[in-house]
Amino acid sequence: MQFISTYSEDDYSYFDPRICVIGLGHVGLLHAISFSEQFRTMAYDPQLNRTEELSRGKDRTLQVPEELLRNAIHRGLTFTSDLSVVQKSNFYVITLCKQQQAEGVNSHLPLCSACEFVGKVISGGDIVVFDSCGIPAMSEDQCIPLIEKISGLTCNFDFFAGYSPGEHLFGDKGFTFWNDGKPRSGSTPEIAKIVDEVYYKAFAREYLKPHVQQSRLSGVI
Repeated sequence: MQFISTYSEDDYSYFDPRICVIGLGHVGLLHAISFSEQFRTMAYDPQLNRTEELSRGKDRTLQVPEELLRNAIHRGLTFTSDLSVVQKSNFYVITLCKQQQAEGVNSHLPLCSACEFVGKVISGGDIVVFDSCGIPAMSEDQCIPLIEKISGLTCNFDFFAGYSPGEHLFGDKGFTFWNDGKPRSGSTPEIAKIVDEVYYKAFAREYLKPHVQQSRLSGVI
């Protein structure tokens, strides 16, 4: 695999992301808040009571400070359980991680469910990013084929994919910065550039040097 620097204000891709963060655990909620500082952002959860609660600026899990959540809503962050609303997005960020079953066996069922959901809403030209979702190989070998099966679309022809390890992005107040060199990637070099730009604008500080990671999925992941 190869690390390449892609972010450049002089050579910007001009992709206009309409972001949907899927999964409203701690990581997903903080991602949605951070993305909303720069882009039109919504956050999806299938549990209506969860999205209604967050829409009121309340989080009973106390995962984020109430002021941080309310400020994001004021900027335009929305929460939804409505599939038809989600279909207005073009940049899907899946933040679900592996869960530990009672017997201690890793379960990818939440991630597979999220991929099935994306397969129902994704359309031509859209990008889906697997963030904090385990290893890139699983995204390539299992998640993308599942989305293709449900949607009837083909990756790198109809839609595109990206990957970010995404862990440890956030500090006590919500978020801090990436470690220099943390890889973000895409299923083509062009998509790698877009993913890098979107994440850079949402998370990075001016003194960080963004990188993306290129590999075998017709370019990257």
